[in-house]
Amino acid sequence: MNGKSVIVLLLVFSLVEIRSMTTSEKRKCRDKALEMFHHAYNSYMDNAYPADELKPLSCSGRVRGIDVSRGNVDDALGDFSLTLIDTLDTLAVIGEVDEFNRAIQLVIKDVRLDSDMVVSVFETSIRVLGGLLGAHFAAEWLKAQGYSQLAWYNGELVSLAEEIGTRLLPAFDTTTGLPHPRINLRHGMNEPVELRSQIFTCTACAGTHILEFAALSRLTGNVTYETKARHAMEAIWQCREKSHNLVGTTINILNGQWGSKDSGVGAGIDSYYEYCLKAYVLLGDKTYLRRFSKHYDAVRRFVSFGPMLVDVNMNTQRMTKNFMDSLLAFWPGLQVLWGDLDPAIDTHEMLYYVTNRHRFMPEAFTTDFRVHWAHHLLRPEFIESTYFLYKATGDPYYLDVGKSIMDSLDQYARVSCGFAAVKDVKTGVHEDRMDSFVLAETLKYLYLMYAEEEDILLPIDEFLFTTEAHLLPLNISTLNSNIFNKEFDQHGGDKLGVNDTSENDPSAIFDSLLVPSMCRRVETEKFTYDYYRRLLLRQCGSLRFGLVSSQTKPAENVRKSDWKRTLTTAVLDFTNPLHIKELSEMGISIKNLGNGQIQLLQSQNNAISSDAAHEGFILMQEIMQSPANQAARPVKELVIVSPKEYTQSFVAGPAQFGPGFGVNNFVSGKLVAASPLDGCSELKNADMVEKNIALLIRGGCMFFEKVLNAEKAGAIAAVIYDDKPMPQNLSQSLSMSGNGSGDVSIASVFITYDNGMILTELVMDGSEVVVRLQEMQTNPMDNDHSKEHNQDDPISSIPPV
Repeated sequence: MNGKSVIVLLLVFSLVEIRSMTTSEKRKCRDKALEMFHHAYNSYMDNAYPADELKPLSCSGRVRGIDVSRGNVDDALGDFSLTLIDTLDTLAVIGEVDEFNRAIQLVIKDVRLDSDMVVSVFETSIRVLGGLLGAHFAAEWLKAQGYSQLAWYNGELVSLAEEIGTRLLPAFDTTTGLPHPRINLRHGMNEPVELRSQIFTCTACAGTHILEFAALSRLTGNVTYETKARHAMEAIWQCREKSHNLVGTTINILNGQWGSKDSGVGAGIDSYYEYCLKAYVLLGDKTYLRRFSKHYDAVRRFVSFGPMLVDVNMNTQRMTKNFMDSLLAFWPGLQVLWGDLDPAIDTHEMLYYVTNRHRFMPEAFTTDFRVHWAHHLLRPEFIESTYFLYKATGDPYYLDVGKSIMDSLDQYARVSCGFAAVKDVKTGVHEDRMDSFVLAETLKYLYLMYAEEEDILLPIDEFLFTTEAHLLPLNISTLNSNIFNKEFDQHGGDKLGVNDTSENDPSAIFDSLLVPSMCRRVETEKFTYDYYRRLLLRQCGSLRFGLVSSQTKPAENVRKSDWKRTLTTAVLDFTNPLHIKELSEMGISIKNLGNGQIQLLQSQNNAISSDAAHEGFILMQEIMQSPANQAARPVKELVIVSPKEYTQSFVAGPAQFGPGFGVNNFVSGKLVAASPLDGCSELKNADMVEKNIALLIRGGCMFFEKVLNAEKAGAIAAVIYDDKPMPQNLSQSLSMSGNGSGDVSIASVFITYDNGMILTELVMDGSEVVVRLQEMQTNPMDNDHSKEHNQDDPISSIPPV
C-alpha cells in the first residue's frame, strides 16, 4: 500500500436484500418468542422463586450471602424476588392475565423490602421501583378494561413502590444532590459505616431516577421523590464540561469533581442521556429537552466516528479507548425517538455486523470488531434498538435481524432451566447466570417485535419505556397536576433551581430555534408507528408527517449498476485524487487524524450504487486483513527478578508511543519510585532515577508527559500503575496512548493498581527491586473468559490520555 498512512479505525457494512417476512413467518416468530419467555419464566418460578435470580445451570435460586459473591454484580440483589418484580409488566404485555394476577398477589404476600443488605441505588430504582410501577399501571389499565381477575386490585403495588422509594431517599442526602451508589435497605446510610466512604458513582447511576421517582411522586402526591431526582440531574448538568457539554463516566458525590473523564454513550453514562430526553417526553419540561439537545450535539461532534461511538476525554475530546461496550447498543433506539434515523440505521448496522461476526455481541469489542471482553449476558439493548427501528420505519429487514438474534439465543443460550449467559462468545461456554433483565427486557422486546396490535393487551403507543423497559403512561404528568404545576415550572426550570435558560446559548431560545430545526428534519422521515408520531408531535406541534401503512413496501434502497472497482490494497494511495474519488463512490470517507493517521468510514447509503457499496464492503475487509493494518503492539510482561523471594510476573499494557525493548526484546534494571510519584513535573530524585527504571502512578497529566519527565531524569524505562483498583483479569486490555509533542526514547508499560501496590511496598521497604520488562510470548486474552462489568463499575480499562 503506497504512502505512510496508518488505518486506525475500519467499518464494514453488509449489504442485504430486503425480503418481506410473510404473515405466517411473523406469527411463528411471535410464538417462538412467547415459548422462550415461558421457558425462562417457568424455570425461574419452578426452581428459584422467591430468590432474586435463577441460576440456569444449577437449576436453583441465587441467594446473596449463601452463593459465592460476585462483587458489585450482586448489588442488584436485595432478597426481594427481583426477577419476579422485574417481570410483572411483561406478563401483562404478552397477555398472561391469570399469571400476572397470581404474580402480583405473590409479590404483595411474600416480598419484603427491609433486608439487611447493601444494594445498588440505581439497580433497585430501575428494576424494583420501576417494576412495581409498571405493574401497577398495567393492572389499573386491565382492571379498567373489565378483566375480572384484577377486580380486587386497589393500588397495593403503589404502597410497595412508596416503601422502596422511601428506603432509597437517604442516598440522595448529599451536599451536591448526587446519590450515594449504594444503600442498606434496613439501615439506610447508617450501617455499615463504609457506605459513606464510597464517594464516586457513575453518571448513569446518579442520573437515571427521574422517570421512576417522578411517576411515584405523581401517584402519591409527594413531591420529595421527584425533587431528589431532579436535583441529581441538575448536579450532573452543572458539572458537565460547559464548553462542549460532555460528561464523564464517574463523579464525586461530595464535590462534583469527575473521577473518570471518559465520555461516551455506553457503560456509566448511557441511561443519563436516555432520561434527559424521556423526562421531557413524560413530564413535558423543556429543561430536559434543551439539555438533551446540547448533549446530543456534543455526542455527534466528538463521540461519533461515523457509525461508531468511541469514548473521548471530556476536556480534550481525544479518544481514550480503542473499544466499544455493548451497552451503547441502546443509542440507535434513542436516536429514533429523537427523530435522527440515518445515523441510527448506520450504527445499528455496524452493531449487527459485530453480532453476526461473533454469534453474540461481546460485552466489549474493538474498533476493528474483535472481541475485547468475551462475555455476553443476554443483554436487551441491541434488540431494543432493532424493535424501535422496525416500528419507526416498517422495514422488514429488522424483522430478519430480530429473528437472527432470537435464533442465536435459542440455539446457543437455552439450557434445561432457562437461558444461560455466555461466558465466552468465542467458545460458547455458559455461565450460571440469568439476569432479571432477560425476562423484563430481552424477551419482552422480542415478543413485541412480532406481535400484532391485537396480540398486545396494553396500548403500547400510550406508554413510555423506561431504561428497564417498564411501562409508564404518557399522561402521567396530569396526575395531581394541581400540586406539581405549582411546584415545577414546566417552561424552563423549577422552584428548586433546575433552570439553565439564563445561559447565553442559542438553544435556550427553545421555541424559535431548537424545535423548528429538529422538526424540519423529522418531517422528512416516514414513521409507521403511532407511538413515535405522538411523541414527535409533542415535541414539534402540528406537523405533516408522511405516514405510511406498516404493510406498505419500503422504497427500494438497493440500486443496480454496472459499476466496477479498480482499487486494491496493493495500489491504494490516499494522496491520489482518483483513488479518493473511487473510495467516495463506494461510500468510503476519509478523515485525517493527524500524526500520519487516517480513519476510513463506510456507509452503504453514501455509495453511488449497490454494486459500489458491495465493492466497498469487500475492500474494507481486504484493508482490515492486510498485514500493514495488523501491526499492533503486543502485550508486555513485567518480571520481578529480585528480591528472589518475590519473583513473579505481571501482565503489562504497551505504550502506543516511544520505542520497544530494543534488540534484546527486554529492558532490565533497578526500580525506583519517582518523586513526585505522578511524574507530572521535573523529578526531584533524578540522581536516584538515573540509569534505573522509574515507577510512577497514573493521574495528573498525560502518560506521555510522565515518561518524558522520567527520561529527562535519566531513566532507562518507566512503569506506570493505575491509580485505582480494577479487576486483575483486565490487565491484558491495558494500553497507553500518547498525545504529547515530540517523542520519548525510553520504553514504558502500564500495570494494574494491585500490581503497582506490590512494587511500591517492596520499594518503600528499602528492598533493591530489579525488574525486567519484556515481550509476552502468548496473548492472555486468548485464555481469559471472565470479564464483566455493570453500571456501578463502568468500563475503564484503557486509561485516558
